[in-house]
Amino acid sequence: MITQYKIRRLRYLEWFSIIALIALLFTLSWVFEQQLDVYLQYGLVAVIALLVFVLYFVQRKLDGWLTATSMQTSFAANEEFNSLYQSSPVAYITINSAGKMIDFNPAAINLLHGSSDQMVGQNFFDLVHPDYDASVMQGKIKSGLTINDESIPIHSYEEDDLWVSMSVHSQRFDDKRMLSLVDVTEKRAVDTAKSEFVALATHQLRTPIAAIRWNVELLEKKSKDTMTEDQARYFVKINRNVQRMVHLINDFLSVSKLEMGTFASSQEALNLTEFFDSILDEFSEKITEKAIVVDRQDNPPQTKIMTDGRLFHIIVSNLVSNSTKYLNPQGALTLTYELEGQKLRIVVADNGIGIPEEEVGRLFSKFFRATNAQTHQTQGTGLGLYVVKQSVEKLGGTIEVESSENNGARFMVELPVTVLSNVS
Repeated sequence: MITQYKIRRLRYLEWFSIIALIALLFTLSWVFEQQLDVYLQYGLVAVIALLVFVLYFVQRKLDGWLTATSMQTSFAANEEFNSLYQSSPVAYITINSAGKMIDFNPAAINLLHGSSDQMVGQNFFDLVHPDYDASVMQGKIKSGLTINDESIPIHSYEEDDLWVSMSVHSQRFDDKRMLSLVDVTEKRAVDTAKSEFVALATHQLRTPIAAIRWNVELLEKKSKDTMTEDQARYFVKINRNVQRMVHLINDFLSVSKLEMGTFASSQEALNLTEFFDSILDEFSEKITEKAIVVDRQDNPPQTKIMTDGRLFHIIVSNLVSNSTKYLNPQGALTLTYELEGQKLRIVVADNGIGIPEEEVGRLFSKFFRATNAQTHQTQGTGLGLYVVKQSVEKLGGTIEVESSENNGARFMVELPVTVLSNVS
């Protein structure tokens, strides 16, 4: 079978032969000068000219064949793609970078309960539920970024509320984007019911846990002077496990509220230098115990921003908590922020146990814990980084991670913020 690679090799051989013959002619002319018969020289030139003509003719034929083959292959591929596009049970919509619908398959018409006349030319983002902030998603689509399985609420042309899992892929060298939509309304309803149950159960657990904690503290104070070493050790264990229960309950509540969309946003002014100081103070016991070296960089220092304080705290405290938990003694922790216009970039990095490269992609999944993390620290729910990602996205930001096993981890969070004041 003739392939493009073989054709390229043949052409290189052809041109190399021509160059070799021309070089031979000039060499003979130089060596023999006038001794070479003039008719022989003309004969060599004629042979070379004929050879060039033959090679040119062959190349033209090959070019024509290659073009025809390429067009047939491209046509067959397009026919196959169009057939799959039109007959697929998955809803596909082709839009431009601004969101205008250009093409769609029957599955998309069925999903949206619309018609071709209604859909063609309309902006897809007009179908997104007004309570959902689609600005980040629109920016990604306009920039040509790939989106995988992002759940968004939309309404059909019959005003039905739907939840769809959307993936977006850009077409190379084109302004078109292809959307795939999968109806996850029922799955979303089941997940919401689960989240509501978890929220209710964990909320009810807070009262008895608080009572246990309060009574243990009272008992510890009253027994302070008469307490034996064994009793003191028991109190430490009780307090430690009560704290674990409190953290576990708070994690479940945060997840439930974020998933159900009931996490009420509350804007407040934050001094970033003071905020990061308080975060490090939160984990000062663990930092001291492991002799962790902390590298702090505030750029610029004493910056004041307006943001949701609770979500902001969830993000930074969980990342710092993970670093201190998975750092080896005398390890290094980096905690920095940098303000660029209305964008705040936060970096939390360490030189701890890191994350196996093949598991990094699953790091922000619910209940997922890296294999080496389970060995290093048996306790953990796998909810911390899931909550972090949900919180970052609720604030309209992005989070990325760079890591490999035994080489630490570097988390980079970028958030849009309202700057109240900063020292440049």
